[in-house]
Amino acid sequence: MAAENHRRSLGELFVRTARKNWQRRCICDCTGKSLSYGQALVSAAAVGAEITKQTHGQEKIGILLPASGAGALANLGLTLEGKVAVNLNYSLSEALVKSAINECGIESIISSRSFIEKLGILKFFKGFLFFEDIVKKVTAAARIKAYLKAWLLPAGRLANNRLRCGKDLATVIFSSGSSGKPKGVMLSHDNIISNIESVLRVFKLIPQDNLCAVLPFFHSFGYTCSLWLPVVAGISASYVNNPLDGELAGRTACKNDSTIIFTTPTMLSYYIRRTAQEAFGGLRAVIVGAEALRKSLSDGFEEKFGIRPSEGYGTSELSPVVSLNVPAQLSCDASASGSKEGTVGMPIPGVSVKIVDIRDGRETVIGKPGLLLVKGPNVMLGYLNRDKETRKVVNNGWYNTGDIASIDQEGFLTIKDRLERFSKIAGEMVPHKGVEEAFLQGLNTNEAVVAVTAVPDSRKGEELVVLYLDKAGDADKLHEIVTNSALPNLWKPRRNNYIKVKSLPVSGSGKLNVMELKKMALSGNVKSSIR
Repeated sequence: MAAENHRRSLGELFVRTARKNWQRRCICDCTGKSLSYGQALVSAAAVGAEITKQTHGQEKIGILLPASGAGALANLGLTLEGKVAVNLNYSLSEALVKSAINECGIESIISSRSFIEKLGILKFFKGFLFFEDIVKKVTAAARIKAYLKAWLLPAGRLANNRLRCGKDLATVIFSSGSSGKPKGVMLSHDNIISNIESVLRVFKLIPQDNLCAVLPFFHSFGYTCSLWLPVVAGISASYVNNPLDGELAGRTACKNDSTIIFTTPTMLSYYIRRTAQEAFGGLRAVIVGAEALRKSLSDGFEEKFGIRPSEGYGTSELSPVVSLNVPAQLSCDASASGSKEGTVGMPIPGVSVKIVDIRDGRETVIGKPGLLLVKGPNVMLGYLNRDKETRKVVNNGWYNTGDIASIDQEGFLTIKDRLERFSKIAGEMVPHKGVEEAFLQGLNTNEAVVAVTAVPDSRKGEELVVLYLDKAGDADKLHEIVTNSALPNLWKPRRNNYIKVKSLPVSGSGKLNVMELKKMALSGNVKSSIR
């Protein structure tokens, strides 16, 4: 892994991989664009140089593009130029996107006219650089210069490593805001390189592998594993600009002979419903993260496509991968057991985890749930402009994930839920996820049609509230399900605590927005019982 003062950068690793695989496929997307490694390196160098001309003196450059060839080249080009690419989360409200722009001091954003029109946001912003215009401004002479640099310049010089060390900022990833205002997570070159190297020590990739890259680059899983992992490992990636379009994802995977897909449970549910059965016939691994993977969803995906998803775990602050279930067909060690149903796998090499008691911070015994702490070279530099909040979550190198988890005798990690998704009712910690699973089991569905939150209660501290979609039926049906379930009585919401809603608040990756959920409960038919 990268030493603390090492001058390697993501850009340099891309240059070295491209030169070794010059003629092999590197990038393709659903528009039909396809580039070899040589073409991708030359294009990235040319595009990066042109962007630098137009953004002189600017360190952080925004990118507002979906997962695509253009989005990948913009990121690669900026990184080669030694700039910090900030992929803006276009699934957030305009106000939150504007907040991220201001926090980073962004003056220029790379996008495309069609995408901006489709989004209908940021009409006030004057610093757009449209990718199609950038490409047109690259002259024939500039292309020749980029080609010669790609062939002849030392990799470190081409990647502008002269004044850089591994601890330098590579990107800022803004959190989804599911538990409050989005924070800018600062990740270094070392953070991301170490995470990729750790993943590649347990995943056995082959040159013929093609990643069906559906995750957006503003998503930390997408940035590390869909953008940088392929160009470091020397495999190709096929980008899908709308991850929830199951038909498009299936066509892209089929056309490009995809063998691997990194995705989320929310996306899996779309693929089960909308992707042709034969479209994912070439997949040898489906890796899922960002939210909990329900067994019923895994069963449904395997039943349709003949391959079972493997769950992993991570957070933006950890670059993002912490642990993985490694399917046998991808394992570097065929003799080792790298997968266990119901867990998020074992910590990847170089990453340490420990479980501590919520009350006193002491490490718990094996199997006992507690607060999950993580330490390793993947721990973020910190939150942008928020030193106080950084100190709250990082102590002596250990990052407090805010997740409740346990580790078994074999070393497999199980995530129970977010600490914020537990309610303290009459002195007992009640998991919202456990109550939701009872509803979904009773409804016999994989779809997230109910969500549980809590409001204050003067007697018990809090009381549970259920928000549900029309697809879930009515309140009487839901109350009957939970009443007849094996849940402890304390976990069962009161009859009057059911609110029908048009939609559940989620982020772009499908993660539940717990802050918004609580607001909906408080402003709905259920009122706080504090008097």
